[in-house]
Amino acid sequence: MGGFLLVDSPIYIDELRARRDPAESFDEALRAGRLLTCGIIRCEVLRGIVKPIVHEKMRNLFLVIQGCSLDETLWSEAADLAWKLDRRGIVLPLPDLAIAACAFRHGATVVTTDGHFHSVPDLPVLDRIEQ
Repeated sequence: MGGFLLVDSPIYIDELRARRDPAESFDEALRAGRLLTCGIIRCEVLRGIVKPIVHEKMRNLFLVIQGCSLDETLWSEAADLAWKLDRRGIVLPLPDLAIAACAFRHGATVVTTDGHFHSVPDLPVLDRIEQ
């Protein structure tokens, strides 16, 4: 499987709760330059970390993962996606809309256990990284 993998915050949080290092768990995709992130995911993960050493390690991990910029164009794309989905009766939280817009922008697969993403037509979604 090629292309970017946009790993959502629940995946990182599950790894940390299981006392696994995400950098090691996702090593193959990381070394291949396939991981993608955005500020929303970074904030969701980092805000909940209690231990300073784990916080610093995750902060450093996010610095080496390619980021998707949450610029004005992306927010317009997220708003367009929200409008289209809302007309279909699919209402997603704003953070999920921005993450989905990032995935579409980069042709990425979202790796998540958050069921909201399965409601987005044409968005590739996995529940784990297959290495």
